[in-house]
Amino acid sequence: MRYAHGILFGALLSCIIFLGAAVIKILALTWDVYVIWFFLSIVISIIPPIAVFAVRRSLIRELLIYEAGGYGLFSPLWLILFTDLSGDSARILFTEGITGGLVAPGLPGPLIPVDISNVILIPLLVLFIVVGIIFLRPSFIANYGVPSEPAELRELKKSAEPAEPAAAPAAAPAVTPVVEGEDPIEKEMPEVAPPQANADTMANLRELLIELGTPEPTINLIFNAGFATTTDLVATSPEQLATLTGIDKRTAEDLHMAVQKKVWFGGI
Repeated sequence: MRYAHGILFGALLSCIIFLGAAVIKILALTWDVYVIWFFLSIVISIIPPIAVFAVRRSLIRELLIYEAGGYGLFSPLWLILFTDLSGDSARILFTEGITGGLVAPGLPGPLIPVDISNVILIPLLVLFIVVGIIFLRPSFIANYGVPSEPAELRELKKSAEPAEPAAAPAAAPAVTPVVEGEDPIEKEMPEVAPPQANADTMANLRELLIELGTPEPTINLIFNAGFATTTDLVATSPEQLATLTGIDKRTAEDLHMAVQKKVWFGGI
């Protein structure tokens, strides 16, 4: 999920919930209608994580962070705005709190309204904003929004790292015999070794992906999948890229094509 889409998702979800409550108050609907909307709001909050878990399990943590951060950062703003639009001054939230904002079971059985005192509401709103700012930081989402690297993959990377060769005695330079009439172009070319993965190749690959507009969570998925050089990424297929990283096939195809174009034609 792109960062802007995640922010919009969290803001829109909380907006729908508070907008519904404001409409009920403006239209002076009955208590039963508010009770239905209260529980329906809970269902609205639960459905997106369940749907993502069923379709794209790898995105569930990122979605939960966006949803929690959106509720934390935008809920106080929507509450103040819609309280003012519904006919009451927003100052009433800080002087009296919310009247009948929660629903709880009564002793006889029916559901009853529960007030939220301003003494509880004000620290709660401040806490929500702080949590929202922390959760919606790009660095927080990059660190905790993508699945952690499996232990097996870490062991595989460690075993694949080239060992430092032992120092060998200096050998005399080889002398290439000169054959009369030999075309210099036909001389044997030196062997070209494949690029070795190191910090520089990983940094170059990250710069290339950032230049192509790749989101940070997707970059982390690519590195976690074992890609450490641009050559590795170009040499693989979109199907393998999608399978190893967990991103959808269309995104893998677009990213693979963009990397190939940049590598092959970037200098023209």
